[in-house]
Amino acid sequence: MRLTALLVAFLLLATGCGGGGDTTAPAPEPDADEGGTVEEGTAMGAASITGTISFAGDAPARTPVRMKPECMDEHDSTPLSESALVSESGGLKSVFVHVTMGLPDGYSYPAPSEPAILDQEGCQYVPHVMGVQAGQTIRIENSDPFQHNIHPVPEKNRGFNESTPNEGDYLEKRFLVPEVMVSVKCDVHSWMQAYIGVLDHPYFSVSDADGSFSIEGLPAGDYTIDAWHEEFGSQQMQVTVGDGEAATADFSFSASS
Repeated sequence: MRLTALLVAFLLLATGCGGGGDTTAPAPEPDADEGGTVEEGTAMGAASITGTISFAGDAPARTPVRMKPECMDEHDSTPLSESALVSESGGLKSVFVHVTMGLPDGYSYPAPSEPAILDQEGCQYVPHVMGVQAGQTIRIENSDPFQHNIHPVPEKNRGFNESTPNEGDYLEKRFLVPEVMVSVKCDVHSWMQAYIGVLDHPYFSVSDADGSFSIEGLPAGDYTIDAWHEEFGSQQMQVTVGDGEAATADFSFSASS
């Protein structure tokens, strides 16, 4: 009996030496390629494509915009056309640059929760060219002390024709189908014009005052990049970029483009 009791005590002691913790291996984290999801706003990669949009030749002359007196009162000087903005260094502003081919299959890109802002200020749309994701809210604001009318003319999306009667009024709208580009006009002030690029992914940019642009957060791969301008048409370029690398894509437009 004494021997049996000693044996039982030994076995109990040996069992307790495991520390009492749960030794079950933790479940692996789901992989995005196996049914996991990419969080909203999470970049798929660390590559980027940057470049400059330039204009070859003499810059087109900017013509004065003939506005109504109520609109002229909102400006300190005569407003000029925005259809071809070329900097002193030759950079072309307001070119919509976006990826058209090369993104991996099987991914979806949730629309940003923050709205994109299109303002009506001084009887001009600000910005003149912009990009949004399909389904993203566009907040169209009125910063002028009089009525504006917002009238997009899409080919693939549902259009609308509504007013913001007073300063501080706004509309919130969405385009659900990718479309490059959606033209926006104002029936009250016929010279007002804007363009909205609608994509199903976040990989787009609009060139700034010196013609530069940047598309970031790309996975490594081979891409087709399209650069669109309202006066000079579109150009495409093939770009290869490695993981974590920065590729360059420079475009040049001219009056004969």
